[in-house]
Amino acid sequence: MNKIATRLLLGALLLAALPGAAGAQSLLFDYLGFDYESPNPIPSTFGEPGSGYVGLGTVPGLFAPLVGNVVANEYTYVMSGLTPIAVTPAGSYLIIDYSPGTLSIYEDSRSSGTPADYGTNPPSALAPASFTDGALFMQGALTGFQFVLNTANGTGSFESHLDVTGGAQLGNFPINQRSGWQFAGSSGNALNIPAGYAHQIDGQAFLDPPLPTRNVSWGKLKATYR
Repeated sequence: MNKIATRLLLGALLLAALPGAAGAQSLLFDYLGFDYESPNPIPSTFGEPGSGYVGLGTVPGLFAPLVGNVVANEYTYVMSGLTPIAVTPAGSYLIIDYSPGTLSIYEDSRSSGTPADYGTNPPSALAPASFTDGALFMQGALTGFQFVLNTANGTGSFESHLDVTGGAQLGNFPINQRSGWQFAGSSGNALNIPAGYAHQIDGQAFLDPPLPTRNVSWGKLKATYR
């Protein structure tokens, strides 16, 4: 069994062995949109060396400590600065690890601002420009960003650590709540993906509570699954 599969198995066993491990999560925001690569040296390949991963879209849900008005304003997000640093094949999957990047959320008036427009074949005059023309609402650092791509059907999922670092909402975050957030999502092949985009993406940012733990021997843990 390869190292990745072993780690995944051990992680699943440990989580299953801890009663109450799946505690409630604190949701920060949810989002949906599309992704693409820029630069994109090999258009037929995803996660190739020298490429850059970009995601953008709308943020329909905001939760404490964020304070916004989704009726009066449109909230958009852009992921940028992510470049692949390692690609690991695992059966029909590719595990792509990225360098640190940035997540930015913008606030733009629905009545006087510019509606977000994906256009086609980004980057273009419309995207990401129409997603970044509002006030910087929240900004964060993405680290440990990993994309797991199913090469058989082109779908996948991703996750990253998120530390809040700036934007108008920074002061609403207590110091001890500015780090430790998880940024995660899934990607799929929808029928309405605009030309030039790779996937439709949908996800959330949330804060995991501390997990209860208890001591258990490796032998006892293995015996549980026999």
